[in-house]
Amino acid sequence: MLYCLLESNAHGQAAVKAGEADTLNSIEKALAVLRVLSMPNQPHRLAEIAENAEVGKTTAHRVLQVLVANNYAQAYGDGMYSAGPALAALSRGLGTEMDLAQIAEPVLNKLQRMSGHTVHFAVRTGRMAVYLAKVEGSKPYQMASRVGMQIPLHCTAIGKSVLAHLSDAELAAVLEPAEAGAGTGRISAIRMRALRHDLATVRDRGYAIDDEENEPNVRCVGAPVLGPDGSAIGGISVSGLAFILTLEQANELAPHVIACAQQVSAALGYQAPVPS
Repeated sequence: MLYCLLESNAHGQAAVKAGEADTLNSIEKALAVLRVLSMPNQPHRLAEIAENAEVGKTTAHRVLQVLVANNYAQAYGDGMYSAGPALAALSRGLGTEMDLAQIAEPVLNKLQRMSGHTVHFAVRTGRMAVYLAKVEGSKPYQMASRVGMQIPLHCTAIGKSVLAHLSDAELAAVLEPAEAGAGTGRISAIRMRALRHDLATVRDRGYAIDDEENEPNVRCVGAPVLGPDGSAIGGISVSGLAFILTLEQANELAPHVIACAQQVSAALGYQAPVPS
């Protein structure tokens, strides 16, 4: 009996070790793909990525799909990929073409001077967004936000601007974990219906309002920043204390926020469709 127990335990430990090895091997392959994506002369072809990462094409493609879905890679079609905007939140070593904060800085400063309020620029990372840049307002107070801070998508102006551009399938994938009560993003069924109605309004008018939804006494107006393929990679917002930045003022600032977000989108390579 003791021998059987020892033998069973040995097999179990071997299976665990094999599973750990498989996990580590998958992580190493994903890191190898990321290293190739950060190389100069972007975008890179799938075959080139697979060869330089020393993985098979199927593996490279599978890894890239996950990276694209989370904005760590950007797909351009015809099997071409480059480093995605979310990587800028992790490192500044990707070169000037990926320094999104630097690209957006002149526009953010202009918006801050015009509005007098705090301006943020954030990009989506999975089910959250992360601040890449912040320009403090000229008001006699400072916002608690900071560069590198993560924010939820479902209750922030930037986040809702991004969600409004997702397909139904993508939106469901982002919201379902929150609907189930996962993590800090719990949303009731009633709030979920209200959010979906809000997102329809955001799509129609081109901007979102966070009316003290994320933080008490803080109001924000935000608009989406689009990548080269037209997908919403993040957004720009103007934020202020609710008793200073009224709802009416937030709506009046919206056209300026939209215009600035469009300028950053254009700087990133997005070309708006020409009206027919």
